[in-house]
Amino acid sequence: MFTALAVATDYAMLPLANVKVMDSIVFVCALSFGLEVGVSVGALAWLVYGEVNPLGPDGGLLLLILIGSETIYAFLGWLVRRSFSPDAFALPVRSLFWGSLGLVGAFAYDLVTNIAPPLVSGSSLRVAVLFLVPAAPFMVAHEVSDFVFFAVIAPLFYGAIQKVLRRQVGAAVSRPQVPDSKP
Repeated sequence: MFTALAVATDYAMLPLANVKVMDSIVFVCALSFGLEVGVSVGALAWLVYGEVNPLGPDGGLLLLILIGSETIYAFLGWLVRRSFSPDAFALPVRSLFWGSLGLVGAFAYDLVTNIAPPLVSGSSLRVAVLFLVPAAPFMVAHEVSDFVFFAVIAPLFYGAIQKVLRRQVGAAVSRPQVPDSKP
């Protein structure tokens, strides 16, 4: 379900270059359910979006770099989960903190996805760094949008997940036990 949501939002936001909610979804999945879920959602979303993309498929090595880079967000969510309670901060502070994590994550993601492909293909580091110049406007759009999405959408998404989980736990606890009717 989370993978489908990530892919659907990527398709919906396709006209906005390098602006996507998927990163926030991966972060919140790792925050809510653990590293394995966050990594799985990010990897599966990129497998679908990277191969079935109106702008063209991202196959082979590039797809592996994109999938690997998406795990940055899962690790950030997992670190928050392990370090302190996600509810430890009031909402404005949590939003700023999570937004900052989104900004840092997007910067790291953009560096890796722009520098790694030329390095892997044999270019020097100097040439690879030059790839950042034309990518800069797209990087800024990604970093600013991730700050906003992590600050606004991620707390709402996390709250909705927690509400559903509490409701499921409450329903499981309040179910009456039916005695076995066998003699």
